[in-house]
Amino acid sequence: MAKVSALKESVLFKDFSDNEIASLANFVDEKNLNAATPLFLENMKGESMYVVISGGIRLSKMLSEGEEKTLTTMGAGDFFGEMALIEDGPRSVSAIAVQDSHVLVIKRSQFEKLMEESPKVAVKIVIGIYRTLSDRVRSLSPQIQQMILGKAG
Repeated sequence: MAKVSALKESVLFKDFSDNEIASLANFVDEKNLNAATPLFLENMKGESMYVVISGGIRLSKMLSEGEEKTLTTMGAGDFFGEMALIEDGPRSVSAIAVQDSHVLVIKRSQFEKLMEESPKVAVKIVIGIYRTLSDRVRSLSPQIQQMILGKAG
């Protein structure tokens, strides 16, 4: 099953048992995207998170009218859009396929069902999301510090 092997490859699910992965796979959909196809646009309502199986997804932010900044490109095993599982807010970035891509989709509604049916698996996902967000913030700290020092000096 492609979903099971793709979930095992993602850093988010690296500590999951085979049974936990199999349980989670029941709540996950797959989606194919052609190159240059938007997955979602900035300010759209967030309803799903995504795990890249293959290809690449560019995350970008509009800086001013017509000026877009690429923040990163997500590849196989990476995940993004995770806050949509927890909060009902707008997307802070756009996600567009930079090449033909295959992604797994976890919808908030499916995640809510997972919380009811397999709460331990759902908690492991939330903890994994928290750890990843913490790592992302920690890795940005030197850049933020330089920006502060640069403006202060």
